[in-house]
Amino acid sequence: MDERERLIQTFLDEMRRRYAQEVDAVGLPEGTLEYVRRRVAEGDADTLLFMLKLGWLMGLQTGFAAGRAGDDMPSGGPGPIQA
Repeated sequence: MDERERLIQTFLDEMRRRYAQEVDAVGLPEGTLEYVRRRVAEGDADTLLFMLKLGWLMGLQTGFAAGRAGDDMPSGGPGPIQA
């Protein structure tokens, strides 16, 4: 594992440690796990990378919107996940 891979692994391990409950609570459409397993088995890295980028982009947009609305959000509840 090279340095870049170690950094990615460290980031993911930390996010898993911090946010496992929130991530586990997210429901995905039925059949998603099987679809991802099929993509992995077929070596379809392009589709998997697109899925990661899409999720990343949506997270950035959600974080940006939450940051802009920060003063309008009620306090005391959980805040947005931050990387």
